[in-house]
Amino acid sequence: MSTCNERKNRPNILFILTDDQRFDTVAALGNPHIHTPNFDRLVQEGFAFYRNFCTTPICTPARAEILTGCTSFANHVPWFGMPINPKLTLMPRAFQDAKYHTIHVGKWHNDGHPDNKGYDYVRCVHTDNLNNVTTHGHYQRFQTPEGEIAGHSTELYTDAAIDAIEKAPTDKPWFCYLAYLAPHDPHDSPEPFASMYDPGNIPLLPNHMPEHPFDNGTMVIRDELLENWPREEAAMRRYRARYYGMISHLDHHVGRLLGMLTARGQLDNTVIVFTGDQGLAIGSHGLLGKENMYDHSIASPLIFRGPDIRAGGKSTAMSHHVDIFPTLCDLAGISRPASVKGGYSLRPIFDGQKERVRTEVLCEFYSPEEPSSELRHCQRAIRTEEWKLCWYPLIERYTLFDLINDPYELTDLLVPWRSRRRLALESGQQVWVKDSWAARDVRPLYTDLKIRNITNDLYKRMIAQMEINDDPLLTQNKPLPPLGEMSTKGDKTAMENG
Repeated sequence: MSTCNERKNRPNILFILTDDQRFDTVAALGNPHIHTPNFDRLVQEGFAFYRNFCTTPICTPARAEILTGCTSFANHVPWFGMPINPKLTLMPRAFQDAKYHTIHVGKWHNDGHPDNKGYDYVRCVHTDNLNNVTTHGHYQRFQTPEGEIAGHSTELYTDAAIDAIEKAPTDKPWFCYLAYLAPHDPHDSPEPFASMYDPGNIPLLPNHMPEHPFDNGTMVIRDELLENWPREEAAMRRYRARYYGMISHLDHHVGRLLGMLTARGQLDNTVIVFTGDQGLAIGSHGLLGKENMYDHSIASPLIFRGPDIRAGGKSTAMSHHVDIFPTLCDLAGISRPASVKGGYSLRPIFDGQKERVRTEVLCEFYSPEEPSSELRHCQRAIRTEEWKLCWYPLIERYTLFDLINDPYELTDLLVPWRSRRRLALESGQQVWVKDSWAARDVRPLYTDLKIRNITNDLYKRMIAQMEINDDPLLTQNKPLPPLGEMSTKGDKTAMENG
């Protein structure tokens, strides 16, 4: 049993996880088209990471990474229905062992049931929903000890979390894992949120495309079938308006949680974490789902608020799902389980001691093309703060994006004609047929040699990370060098100045 002094010094933990919420859906983090006053408050009163990454951008693997503090390679969950490695200690178990009262509310989506995963109190687990999700969407029904409850998932989960916190023992701190189903489709928020956004006033996303420029291996997966091809502009505006309505509805109920904590005098002694399991394309690059390697799908916002966390802090450094577990252990003053490997505490960034804890992330996607098809390795990516190299093993294609000058990932620098054009301009070749009023040739931002050297460096980083993570693709279909047998010597001057 905790002593009163231990109870006073240990913060409560409220972990808020949303479903399919892309990184650019918080007004205070740069989106003027969405209304999120309570998420904005968390940004203003806490510390925000603009992009928090996952290894595998689908629900089950992403959540397993949060729960274990290990990547999908180590926790053995790259796809739906796969059990978490039983040798790993789950986050709720670690807090339960540290004498926290542990609460789970909402979506689980991993193997088993949360009632035997380290939680003392469990309510409104998505799989216990008595309604048919196909016909009722977010409108759910649960049997509880107090009787049957029914309503929109966001409202039910918030009610349950508030009730659980209010009933929590007062002689120990509590840990509440609140996993919303929103803003996952179907986008059926109640009024006034359903009609809050006029599709005609929603601009197209900067990387909107009618369809993806090539087959990435997941073109006909479930999420991509929710709208027709080509992705018509009106349809994408409508889709995004409904998606934003779900997020504003969710934001409203997060406000209820903050109000409850304030009224109970617990806000200042509670660490609040807000993030999403992964993002969503909603029309970017001609895609709808999250099953791809673009930032809009592999990244969500990540916000920490609480004691000893600098208010108003923001960072463009890369954080990762596997960093959340060790960070919460650090903030709570409890031991990190030995099985939590690969992640870093983000506290040194909060405290201003470090600018970053990682220089790269490895991402992957492993899926069937159709529900009854066999699983295939579809995609890999290595991302740094400046560059991203993607590998598509099914079609043996690479892409390279400059994330500083091309943040929307529109210009693939490895398209062969771009290399030929760079070399032509470097040689001084003129296009003599240009009209006198045409724009003059513009020197590329990079020499062809610099692109080759950057690509070679990223390839080596990718292979090194695949080896560290025991990526099975190394033995099944190891990525070939993007530009053939490339020289590893390179021209350092070209790398620095090209």
